[in-house]
Amino acid sequence: MKIISFEGIKNLGITPKDCLEWTREALERKADAMLPPKISLKPPHLSGSFYNVMPTIAPALNIACVKLVTRLPHAEPALDGNLLLSDLATNSVSALMDATWITNARTGAVAAHSAALLGIPGFTRVGFIGLGNTARATLDCLRAAVPERHLEVTLLAYKGQEEGFQERFAAMPEVTFHVVDDVKELVAQSQVVFSCVTYTPEDFIDDDSAFAPGITLIPVHTRGFTQCDLTFDKVFCDDRGHLHNFKNYAAFEPRLTEVAEVVSGQKPGRTSDEERILVYNIGIALQDLVYAKHVYDAAKDLVPDVVYPRPQEKFWA
Repeated sequence: MKIISFEGIKNLGITPKDCLEWTREALERKADAMLPPKISLKPPHLSGSFYNVMPTIAPALNIACVKLVTRLPHAEPALDGNLLLSDLATNSVSALMDATWITNARTGAVAAHSAALLGIPGFTRVGFIGLGNTARATLDCLRAAVPERHLEVTLLAYKGQEEGFQERFAAMPEVTFHVVDDVKELVAQSQVVFSCVTYTPEDFIDDDSAFAPGITLIPVHTRGFTQCDLTFDKVFCDDRGHLHNFKNYAAFEPRLTEVAEVVSGQKPGRTSDEERILVYNIGIALQDLVYAKHVYDAAKDLVPDVVYPRPQEKFWA
């Protein structure tokens, strides 16, 4: 068994292009995977905390995987994740690995992939609400997804984070930044909007006319745009099972398509430049499994084995 740490994964030199390729691979394999919706446990005595358990099996890869993601508001960092990768045929544990790096990287890659797949053709104007690690991973992958375009990137100012964000990408080619103080102004300037905030008590915009024809709206953490559930032309998601508890699910379900169905060619994505599109990617464990497999393959010769004794025969209590 291998133990693969956050730093070990970070030092593998995984590129945004790699992440985009692995994201598409996971979507292509979705129909053949065993993929129940994530289990979310929220201890009532720990306000704002959760324990999310995400199991999946990919028979074609002979891999089983369980990821545990936790949020403890007073911890540092607040979000943490670990992943167990197993050989499906033998039930032997291949690796225990950090899932924090993987979660951030694949979340950004999934958002960028959806933008490239479902955005208005040739889009160049992009907006970001929330400028943390998720937004950074998203822009890294978006640049890799559409490398030929000059991107006009509008940032919503927040506690000076827009300055650090611009510094982080100062050397990125063919990107021009703009900063605004108002969400409506950001939406008006953007053809694709990424919202990367983890919490907001209410919707950002209550005026549906603020969303122009052709906009692609990607609330990465699903917050802040519930009124769009009722009015946008199409809604896309990574897995229907994740959305059943959304308050407007019954209203938008007839307009709902899984992104994997578009990737496989079973259903259309965007079919006109006028469609307003909403994308809810909650995050599926199959993406984590595919990423973990590639991480394991790259790291297994760099990390020493750890003996994990298991029962070798049937025992009686």
